[in-house]
Amino acid sequence: MPTAANAALPAPPIIPTFCSDHAPKDSQARAADKLARELSYLFSGEYLSACDLGAAIGSLLPAVVRGDIKPRSARTLAYLSQTLAQTIHLAEHEYINALGTDSWRKAVRNSVHQNFDYRQPSPLPQPPPDQAPHVVALYTSDR
Repeated sequence: MPTAANAALPAPPIIPTFCSDHAPKDSQARAADKLARELSYLFSGEYLSACDLGAAIGSLLPAVVRGDIKPRSARTLAYLSQTLAQTIHLAEHEYINALGTDSWRKAVRNSVHQNFDYRQPSPLPQPPPDQAPHVVALYTSDR
């Protein structure tokens, strides 16, 4: 039963590290979240090309090897990837018939560029170190 004596005790400090049992679980959860964000991006385009699927599988394989993905989930993802791989040529044919070869090539090209930009983000431009920040001075006259 809570009493006034133990109600006044401060909350235990939040420790950002985990014990040896929970640290791998936290690491695995973070890796799975990162992988989920990456796969969501790779599968979110207007057209799923073989390049997109290859990039997604390229992200999945290291995660499976590291154990970030449970074996049952890995089997499910492998099955889904195989199904997607078998249907890409059908989607390509359908896309070309509906929108033309040039449109399909442009979609694939855009997808490849977007995947590259996503995986290799360009660094933010830095101002030259010898350039001072702009300062606006207020001029007052004593007339």
